[in-house]
Amino acid sequence: MLKLREKFSSIGAKLFICFWLIVILTIGITRLVSEQFRTKSFIAPSHHSDIARIKRLDLLIKRSPPKTPQATLSILSRKADRELLLKNMQTNQIHSSKKWQIENLKNFLSENNLESLTTVKFEFYRMTGPLAFDIAGTPYQLFLASRDRKPPFGGLIQHIPTWIRLAIPIIISSILLWLLTRSFTKPLIAMQKTATRFGDGEFSARVPLIAQRNDEIGTCAASFNLMAEKLEQNIGSHQRLMADVSHELRSPMTRLQIALGLAQQKDIEQATLHKHLQRCELEVARLDEMIGNVLSLSRLENTISQMELMSVDLKQLLILCIEDAQYIANEKSITINFHSESTALIQADPTLLSSAFNNILINAVKYSHGNDELNVYLNKTNTNFIIEIVDTGTGVPVDDLPKLFEPFYRVAQARDRATGGTGLGLAIAKQAVIAHNGIISASNNTNNGLTVTIKLPIESSKTRL
Repeated sequence: MLKLREKFSSIGAKLFICFWLIVILTIGITRLVSEQFRTKSFIAPSHHSDIARIKRLDLLIKRSPPKTPQATLSILSRKADRELLLKNMQTNQIHSSKKWQIENLKNFLSENNLESLTTVKFEFYRMTGPLAFDIAGTPYQLFLASRDRKPPFGGLIQHIPTWIRLAIPIIISSILLWLLTRSFTKPLIAMQKTATRFGDGEFSARVPLIAQRNDEIGTCAASFNLMAEKLEQNIGSHQRLMADVSHELRSPMTRLQIALGLAQQKDIEQATLHKHLQRCELEVARLDEMIGNVLSLSRLENTISQMELMSVDLKQLLILCIEDAQYIANEKSITINFHSESTALIQADPTLLSSAFNNILINAVKYSHGNDELNVYLNKTNTNFIIEIVDTGTGVPVDDLPKLFEPFYRVAQARDRATGGTGLGLAIAKQAVIAHNGIISASNNTNNGLTVTIKLPIESSKTRL
């Protein structure tokens, strides 16, 4: 009983019942109204061929008077398009063939009396008469019915019993409405099943080909697939991030444990103890930096929809970031030069962009040679602002260029140990640029060093993840 109730409470059952009732009511009301207003018979001008046949029948009857009604009906040659009807004027009994097609003509003659020569038009026949004569002293009227040149299908429908005539539209409408309902409910069921699979952890689940429909359901399915794809990417990114974090934390934790173990040894010299404690402090600082960067990256991936957009002058923002980076660059006697033509206003989140620029600048300073220069360029095209940060380092192998912006990716482990990097700076910069619908890429310079290029659309809007 519960399952039956659930089936009838489904949207498919509701659609089917509502559409079916509407169709049946429409058919019924239309049929009722048409029956009320339809003219089943009317007087029409007599056809010259029918008048000629009536006259020939009159001559045949006068030449050889029939003795029975059956004999009268046989005087006309049998043809599919002609019938004779004989009416007993005393009893109103109608004599004719037993064809169902002329039942409405017999009913008309039983209810009406015609005195003069008249042609009555019916749906498929025209009837001309009467021709009056006597058979054994009983007055009769003879009528000639001729079929109009119309297909007999309408008459066939009229001959079918009423319940069959009602059943036909009901069955046809039921089939069509079932197909219509199925076309609505099938994609909804598919989306429900896909959502269940996705919720059970099958993140690759997608709504099938119904997404190609050119209606609202297809648009909804396409939006669902897009949402599932973005969720799969985010979940996969977080899973990779967690795996990378757990892996990356092992090295500093191991070094910290070793340093603590050495520091706890008995009879250790003060200088050696101080050295081990410095190592512990260094590893704790690295852990703190790594955890901070991981939190920043995670925050960027999950709170981009909460960006605060405002009018920002990229030139002034870059100047401030360069001033901050110059303090670090001074330790290696590196000069950061800035090249820009004019102001560059854009709708952006200054905090996110500052984070991106700072990470790239610090990364460029770390891998540039001492006593050298680092150049920053700001240019404008018809559609984009282009920021280029050019360092003088050793560059990156070509195969590693696309991977530079992946979390924890390192071109060389020794370089990062020397510089203290976590491999998250460029990943953070990438997320900040993507949040502004921008593009970030890296390429090697012709001579030496690396160029990081950022393209930000002039008409910038935040990305909804």
